[in-house]
Amino acid sequence: MSCKKCEDIADIEDLSFPYVIRQCSNCNRDIKIREPGEGGKGIKVEKGDRFQIPAGFIQFSANPLASNTKLTRSGLQYYAKLVFIGDVSKNEEKLDEIIEANEKYCIDIFSRSEHLREIDFTKDFEINDIFEKLENQKSTAEWWAILFTMFNYIAREAIEENDARKAAWAMGSAERCRSMCVYKEHFDDVVFMGNSARRIIDVISTWHANKTNNIEKFWQDLFNENPYVLSQVFSVPVLFIQDNAYVGGMKTDRKNAKFVDFLFKGESSNDAILIEIKTPEAQILSKNPYRKSVYVPSRDMTGAAQQVLNYRRTLIKDVQSVVSKDGHKLETFDPKCIVIMGNAEKELNCPEKRNSFELFRANSKDVEIVTFDELFRKAETLASLFNLVWKEKET
Repeated sequence: MSCKKCEDIADIEDLSFPYVIRQCSNCNRDIKIREPGEGGKGIKVEKGDRFQIPAGFIQFSANPLASNTKLTRSGLQYYAKLVFIGDVSKNEEKLDEIIEANEKYCIDIFSRSEHLREIDFTKDFEINDIFEKLENQKSTAEWWAILFTMFNYIAREAIEENDARKAAWAMGSAERCRSMCVYKEHFDDVVFMGNSARRIIDVISTWHANKTNNIEKFWQDLFNENPYVLSQVFSVPVLFIQDNAYVGGMKTDRKNAKFVDFLFKGESSNDAILIEIKTPEAQILSKNPYRKSVYVPSRDMTGAAQQVLNYRRTLIKDVQSVVSKDGHKLETFDPKCIVIMGNAEKELNCPEKRNSFELFRANSKDVEIVTFDELFRKAETLASLFNLVWKEKET
C-alpha cells in the first residue's frame, strides 16, 4: 500500500537491469526505481537505498565482445585461474563428486550445441550418436567435451576396478580434454583477436622496414593480404572486392581489358571505389620548381591520376558486364578514385613543396591522393587505440 507521499511513484516494470529499492519515509513502502545518476550517467543511489543487480546481469568472459564487464590484466588472470582450476578439489575423497561434476559440465555443453539439437539429454543417450554427429566438428568445444566424457567414464570404471594406473591415465587425459573445452569456450576468440592484432603490428613494421622499396608488386601483395589498411582511407564502411580487378574494356578478341589495382565498394551504397597504387619512392612533385616556390605534380602523379580516371570511365560504361562476370553487386552512381603513392614525410621537405602539393590535392576533385606515410599513419593510430606496440626495423 502507498501513502499520499509515494502514491504517484510507481514501481518500474523492467527488472532485468540494475535498480534500487527505496523506502518511503512515511509508510515504509519499498519502491523499485531507476533514476539516472549525476550527469545522466549510471543509477542514482541515495543514502538508505538498496542496490539490486539481477541474477545473470553481470557476464564475465575473456572475450570482451561476449562480456558486459571490463577485465584488468589481473582480473583476466583471475578469470583464467577460475575457469581452469577453480573447481580442483583438495580432497581425494571427493573424486566421485568431481567425476559427476565433469559429466554435468559436458552435458551442459552438449545441450547448448547447435549440432546436437536432436538429442534429448534429459534422457539416456548413446554416446556413439554424439560421435557420429561431431565427426566433422573436431575443432569445436563439443568434440573435446565428448572426449572428456569418454575419458571420464574410463576413469570411473578404473576406480571401481581399483586399477590406479588406468585411473591416473584416464583422469590425466580427461583433464587435457577439459582444458581444450575451456579454451574453446572462453579463450579461442581472444587468442584469434591477439593473432589479428599481431598482423597489424607486422604490417606497420613492414612499412617501416620498406619505406624505400620501389617494387610495386611488393605493395600490391601487402595490401591484398591486408586490405583493412586500404580501408582506413575511407570515412564510411567499405567492402573489399578484389585486387587486380577487371573493370571492363574487353573486346571480342579479348584485348584491351582493363584491371585496376584494387576495387572496393561502399557497404551501404555499393558504389564502386577504384584504387591505383604506385610505391613510396614514386615522385609526387617535379624535382625542380616550375616557378619560384611553385612545384607542379610529377609525371608519375598525373599519369596515375589519369590512369584511374580512365578505369573509372570504362567501369561506368561496362558495369553490367563487370557485374555479370564477377557476381558482385556494384553500382556506378559516382565511383570514387584514389591514388596512393609517394612519401610526403620524405619528399615534402620544405614549405614550398608542401604548399604546392596540398594546393594540387585540394583541387583534384575527381581523384583523392594519399601518400604511403599518411596511409600507414592511420594504421598506427588504429594500433595505438589497442595499445599495440611495433618496432621500427632497419632496412
